[in-house]
Amino acid sequence: MNLAPQAVIQWGQPMTPGTERAAFDLVTLLIRLGVIVALAFLASRAAALLIGRTERTIRREGKGAPEDRERRARTIAAAMRGASWLLILTVATLMGVRELGLDITPALAAAGGFGVAAGVGAQALVRDWLAGVFIIFENQFAVGDVVRAAGVSGKVEAFSLRHTEVRDGDGSLHFVPNGEMRVVTNLTKSGATPLIRIPIDSQEDPARAIRALEAMLTEFREDPRVKPYLLDEPRVLGVEDIGPGQYTLILRAPSMAANRWEVARVLRLYALERLRAEKVCLSTAR
Repeated sequence: MNLAPQAVIQWGQPMTPGTERAAFDLVTLLIRLGVIVALAFLASRAAALLIGRTERTIRREGKGAPEDRERRARTIAAAMRGASWLLILTVATLMGVRELGLDITPALAAAGGFGVAAGVGAQALVRDWLAGVFIIFENQFAVGDVVRAAGVSGKVEAFSLRHTEVRDGDGSLHFVPNGEMRVVTNLTKSGATPLIRIPIDSQEDPARAIRALEAMLTEFREDPRVKPYLLDEPRVLGVEDIGPGQYTLILRAPSMAANRWEVARVLRLYALERLRAEKVCLSTAR
């Protein structure tokens, strides 16, 4: 019968100074960690706003055609987002670990020692980052461009300061470190001039074949599939080469670089159909 009053007295006893101190420290720690998380969130929002403004400025005031500005804006924005996210996460993590009472000095010293030991490997990483910075600064290429570099060629699908993702014609995705791209050929920058070579049987009259192709070009340049991409009048340049049993006629069609392959395919189709209609014999010699 006396147990209940004793229990009430035990639960009703005031907290000891040590318990109050522990509770205060816990609340203070949670507040500080919350402040760090809030600051990291605000920093990420500020970085996103700044990157968004930079992206819009490049689209609006950058050099080149609208498509080129769009690709460059996306490339720079993606690289800046990745770098800012990594920086904010690293700083917030270090601040949180310090608030938990863990001494990060030995860890930093160990990391420094490891960095010295792994200096040879880090050189490649630093080289890739520096190469990525110069690719952006010099506007060598952007996401959406077709490039040839480091033994592969294809469309750039993603870019970071560390590497570039290139998808080739058969669908394979290549991850190319930026530092490995010593020479980069941008196949979609500025204009391009597809050259179409057509082998004609040597028994055919060259003047007749040229007239047939010139008449074909009148229809070709009005085709809606290619008309928006032509930068100049397509022309028949004439006889380029003479070989056993054949000679070669060459056509040119200056066009936007990103659409050069589509223009070339349509031009070949037009030339083949017109030559067949005019009964001009193509060469079968090899």
